[in-house]
Amino acid sequence: MKKWTTILTAGTLAFVLSACGQTAEPKEDPMTGEKEEVVVKSELTAGEVMEKANAASETQHSLHSDMEIKQKIQMGEDTHDVDSTISMDMILEPLAMHQTVNTQLEGEEVAVEQFITEDGFFMKDPQLGSWMKFEDDMYEQITGQIAGAQESPVDFSMYQEYADDFTFEQTNDEYVLTLKGSGEKFTTLMNDMMKQNMPAGADESLLEESDMKVEKVDMKITLDKKTFFTKDFDMDMIMVLEQQGEQAKITQNIKGTMTKINEIEEIKVPKEILESAVDMSDMMNQQ
Repeated sequence: MKKWTTILTAGTLAFVLSACGQTAEPKEDPMTGEKEEVVVKSELTAGEVMEKANAASETQHSLHSDMEIKQKIQMGEDTHDVDSTISMDMILEPLAMHQTVNTQLEGEEVAVEQFITEDGFFMKDPQLGSWMKFEDDMYEQITGQIAGAQESPVDFSMYQEYADDFTFEQTNDEYVLTLKGSGEKFTTLMNDMMKQNMPAGADESLLEESDMKVEKVDMKITLDKKTFFTKDFDMDMIMVLEQQGEQAKITQNIKGTMTKINEIEEIKVPKEILESAVDMSDMMNQQ
């Protein structure tokens, strides 16, 4: 069941919404129930906005993202809380990434820092504090996987039958898409979405061999009204997984913000890391 944590996180982050036919209503204040005043109201439908957002995403070459992931995994009488924060700078071509992941599991905190550039794949040992360089083909594998995903865009027709489940709102500066759902059809949607967005190294047979039921999915995506870039998202999900007689109930919340879009021009591995990193391929050859 532990392998599902990685799959669910990656799949959720790739969850793309598409609603058709309705124009955005002024956003409602959750505290007062009153709708915000929109001076210049857009007449674009949700489907048209998502088409423009999809096109805008193809113009992105870099961004910064901050994510907060809270998970509760219940297996029988055992409950495990896993909380993570991720801060990442990313350039898409050529691929370069610098990210820090902080994870809290049962009172213990683990911080992992990584650089992925043309210089290689470097990771800081969370216990020793020293840097490691992985085999050279790791960079090529990761680059190929991301390129492959970009060549296979999400099929928006997949979401047409869910159009009536969306709320579509707008403010002066933003579009807001909200989805609230549960039941069998959202189980099918989530399963199809995860199949398209399996993370590197994940065991695809887990999806085939497991019984998954979505009890709840609430998601909100905010788009910039001028650029159609995604600004932030917030997703709550409850699902039950059963595999080989084991059952796990997973409650998950993911919040993310995207900033500095197309503002990051370079990500370099610091000189001191290049000079001090232990080459893992050399270590393997010595064993």
